[in-house]
Amino acid sequence: MVDVSTISLVATGALLLFALAVGIRVLAGIFREGRERSRKRREGEIDRYTEDPVYDRDPPDPDAAGAALATCPQCGAENASEFAYCRECAAPLGPANS
Repeated sequence: MVDVSTISLVATGALLLFALAVGIRVLAGIFREGRERSRKRREGEIDRYTEDPVYDRDPPDPDAAGAALATCPQCGAENASEFAYCRECAAPLGPANS
Protein backbone atom coordinates (compact mmCIF):
# COMPACT_ATOMS: atom_id res chain seq x y z
CA MET A 1 0.00 0.00 0.00
CA VAL A 2 1.25 3.49 -0.86
CA ASP A 3 1.67 5.96 1.96
CA VAL A 4 0.06 9.45 1.75
CA SER A 5 3.40 11.13 2.46
CA THR A 6 4.94 9.32 -0.53
CA ILE A 7 2.17 10.56 -2.81
CA SER A 8 2.57 14.13 -1.58
CA LEU A 9 6.35 13.90 -2.03
CA VAL A 10 5.97 12.67 -5.61
CA ALA A 11 3.38 15.38 -6.39
CA THR A 12 5.63 18.08 -4.92
CA GLY A 13 8.58 16.80 -6.93
CA ALA A 14 6.52 16.80 -10.13
CA LEU A 15 5.35 20.36 -9.52
CA LEU A 16 8.92 21.49 -8.85
CA LEU A 17 10.13 19.88 -12.10
CA PHE A 18 7.30 21.56 -14.00
CA ALA A 19 8.16 24.96 -12.48
CA LEU A 20 11.83 24.42 -13.36
CA ALA A 21 10.94 23.59 -16.97
CA VAL A 22 8.80 26.72 -17.29
CA GLY A 23 11.50 28.85 -15.69
CA ILE A 24 14.14 27.52 -18.08
CA ARG A 25 11.93 28.34 -21.09
CA VAL A 26 11.37 31.89 -19.84
CA LEU A 27 15.07 32.45 -19.18
CA ALA A 28 15.97 31.02 -22.61
CA GLY A 29 13.55 33.51 -24.22
CA ILE A 30 15.12 36.41 -22.32
CA PHE A 31 18.59 35.24 -23.35
CA ARG A 32 17.56 34.95 -27.04
CA GLU A 33 16.01 38.43 -26.97
CA GLY A 34 19.19 39.87 -25.44
CA ARG A 35 21.37 38.21 -28.08
CA GLU A 36 19.11 39.53 -30.85
CA ARG A 37 19.29 43.09 -29.47
CA SER A 38 23.08 42.82 -29.21
CA ARG A 39 23.28 41.63 -32.81
CA LYS A 40 21.10 44.51 -33.99
CA ARG A 41 23.28 47.01 -32.10
CA ARG A 42 26.48 45.56 -33.58
CA GLU A 43 25.06 45.70 -37.12
CA GLY A 44 23.77 49.24 -36.61
CA GLU A 45 20.08 48.40 -36.92
CA ILE A 46 19.38 50.12 -33.61
CA ASP A 47 21.37 52.76 -31.73
CA ARG A 48 23.55 51.67 -28.86
CA TYR A 49 21.60 53.58 -26.22
CA THR A 50 18.08 53.27 -27.59
CA GLU A 51 15.46 53.31 -24.84
CA ASP A 52 13.09 50.40 -24.63
CA PRO A 53 9.69 51.44 -26.07
CA VAL A 54 7.91 49.82 -23.13
CA TYR A 55 9.41 52.45 -20.82
CA ASP A 56 9.15 55.36 -23.27
CA ARG A 57 5.96 56.79 -21.79
CA ASP A 58 4.70 60.28 -21.17
CA PRO A 59 3.92 61.22 -17.59
CA PRO A 60 0.26 60.92 -16.62
CA ASP A 61 -1.98 63.87 -17.41
CA PRO A 62 -3.02 65.47 -14.09
CA ASP A 63 -6.24 66.86 -15.56
CA ALA A 64 -7.38 63.49 -16.90
CA ALA A 65 -6.64 61.54 -13.74
CA GLY A 66 -7.55 64.32 -11.33
CA ALA A 67 -4.27 63.77 -9.44
CA ALA A 68 -1.33 66.09 -8.91
CA LEU A 69 2.17 65.34 -10.15
CA ALA A 70 5.21 64.98 -7.93
CA THR A 71 8.63 66.00 -9.22
CA CYS A 72 11.54 63.68 -8.49
CA PRO A 73 14.20 65.47 -6.41
CA GLN A 74 16.98 63.47 -8.07
CA CYS A 75 16.20 63.48 -11.83
CA GLY A 76 13.30 65.94 -12.14
CA ALA A 77 10.87 63.49 -13.76
CA GLU A 78 7.15 64.04 -13.25
CA ASN A 79 5.42 61.23 -11.34
CA ALA A 80 1.88 60.65 -10.15
CA SER A 81 1.60 61.77 -6.53
CA GLU A 82 0.50 58.34 -5.31
CA PHE A 83 3.87 56.80 -6.25
CA ALA A 84 6.58 56.43 -3.62
CA TYR A 85 9.42 55.95 -6.13
CA CYS A 86 10.37 57.74 -9.36
CA ARG A 87 9.38 55.98 -12.59
CA GLU A 88 12.65 57.05 -14.28
CA CYS A 89 15.43 56.61 -11.70
CA ALA A 90 13.67 54.68 -8.87
CA ALA A 91 14.72 57.26 -6.28
CA PRO A 92 12.38 57.72 -3.30
CA LEU A 93 10.02 60.65 -3.89
CA GLY A 94 10.00 61.59 -0.24
CA PRO A 95 7.73 61.14 2.79
CA ALA A 96 5.20 63.66 1.54
CA ASN A 97 4.46 61.54 -1.56
CA SER A 98 4.27 58.10 0.02
